[in-house]
Amino acid sequence: MLHTLFNKGVVIAPESRTVDSILDTCRKYDVEVLPTTPTFLRMMLMSGAAPDKVPTCLKVITYGTERMDQPTLDELCRLLPNVDFRQTFGMSELGIVRVKSEARDSLFMKVGGEGVETRVVDGVLQIRSSSRMLGYLNAPSPFDAEDWYDTKDVVEAKADYYKVTGRISDVINVGGLKFMASEVERVALTFPNVSLVKASPKQNPITGQHVELLVQPTTEEGIDKEALMVFLKERLQPHMVPKRIRIESVAVGHRFKRS
Repeated sequence: MLHTLFNKGVVIAPESRTVDSILDTCRKYDVEVLPTTPTFLRMMLMSGAAPDKVPTCLKVITYGTERMDQPTLDELCRLLPNVDFRQTFGMSELGIVRVKSEARDSLFMKVGGEGVETRVVDGVLQIRSSSRMLGYLNAPSPFDAEDWYDTKDVVEAKADYYKVTGRISDVINVGGLKFMASEVERVALTFPNVSLVKASPKQNPITGQHVELLVQPTTEEGIDKEALMVFLKERLQPHMVPKRIRIESVAVGHRFKRS
């Protein structure tokens, strides 16, 4: 916000946090940049607002604060060919870090810039920055002895680019076999009439944990759970297949993030 105002830009505060209201606001004020979340963009696709209700004034849509899935990004790029989609990355301890997307339809990004270093340790992204917080009041420092910060983000590396695949807290361990909740969610999102999903680990007395899946349908037609289970079994390894599927709404917070 301060960067925009300092450069004589205009910041618009939407009156309502709904897809239609935000798109109408963009149209009314000729908004060129829309910072948002993957959840909001999925809701926009669910509502049918794209592409007809998306104003032509929009040039850039940035997304962050949670993991984007490739099917959603692919559909957005197909429906909105004149919009540049850019990923953002930041945290309270380091602030907003400069990011360069590999391409508008790619989830790989280059993180850093002047004064910022990155490295991957055991599959987890760590960042060292000359511009960072001093620490927490009456609490241990979040930085190690060499000033590296553990982001807790599990990443896939490709040359100088990283793709966030999940958080350490998203790792599910079934009988000693570890995988990301996002791997299950990514497959479930490709099933017809699925809008939002959330995979969660549940305690299991035999395997330690198992997967349960919450699925929100796009329309009132609903989803055939048996067909979805067959679909997942054909595409996932046995230990990754959910033991239970629930069809209901996936909670979304006021910042358009899944709860």
